Amino acid sequence: MHERELRFFTRCVAFAVLLPASAAIAEDLGPFRTANLNPLLAIVGLPVWAAVPEATAIGSSLEAANHYRLSQSNDGALLLDGETSRLRFWYERPLGDRWSFGFDVPVYHQSGGSLDDLVDAWHSAFNLPDGGRNYRPEGVLEFRLADAGGQFFELEDTSTGLGDIQLTAARRFGERDGWTLRGTLKLPTGDEDLLAGSGEADFTLTALHLRRGEFAGRAASYFLGAAWIEIGEPTIVEFDIEERAMAGVLGGALSLGERYGIKGQVDINSALYDSALEEIGQTAAQLTLGGWLDFRESMSFEFAVSEDLHVSTSPDVVIVLCLRAELRR
Repeated sequence: MHERELRFFTRCVAFAVLLPASAAIAEDLGPFRTANLNPLLAIVGLPVWAAVPEATAIGSSLEAANHYRLSQSNDGALLLDGETSRLRFWYERPLGDRWSFGFDVPVYHQSGGSLDDLVDAWHSAFNLPDGGRNYRPEGVLEFRLADAGGQFFELEDTSTGLGDIQLTAARRFGERDGWTLRGTLKLPTGDEDLLAGSGEADFTLTALHLRRGEFAGRAASYFLGAAWIEIGEPTIVEFDIEERAMAGVLGGALSLGERYGIKGQVDINSALYDSALEEIGQTAAQLTLGGWLDFRESMSFEFAVSEDLHVSTSPDVVIVLCLRAELRR
């Protein structure tokens, strides 16, 4: 995790401690706000799952993903060696009893990173394949993309830039207001030269079901969701993009005490490109496991680690840190 992003996230935590208190945050029992950070998938409007908040909510998350993939097929080739950090800020405000609107602003940092040793240790501890990453030097950034006509993208210099801003509107409905229907418009604001954006707008429609209850006398939940994604053709990535895609989530949460608990989820999405390259042309699946800690009534800190379930379609390891707060109405 890059020192600059971590320092900035820490400042956000310090600022949030000063915010006024309100009711306990219901999102503790909801999904993690994370999405696939495969550099060629992250530029598409993959959904971030969330229910309509009870009060105005703000948040910041830091995701750090380590990559190493070298792949070639008849229609192209790619080399992804480096680290992507995504710092996200979001705001969501209720409108009446059932509606909400908000926005999400991401900032990307592409670098050689500092997680190579951690990923190697992770693979060794769980006897997981390393995909040949040990044959490459550590701390190197090298993204190269090529199609049948030759190389069309190269990134070797550490870079930071704005990602694609997302605007959202959501409505809860159904029994116990257990469903959330959300529409998200991804704007082409990202810096394409560092794969922080696609250069085109995407639209995503999600339906999320969140059911709260008890398990062994403790607060618990399960959630599941499905999404439809309309994808604009990227302007810098020349691989053939699919016009439409599907995504889904399945997971649950369990409170272990008054202010902390654990949760996990599986995120999947259909192939986003019409390509024989496994990294972009097959269904992607990743597992995220972690927990939360409420250190004020209105504030929650989440921490998690993601692992690729379908090898090569998502990063080897992703570290997720998230701070959420609710403001008084």
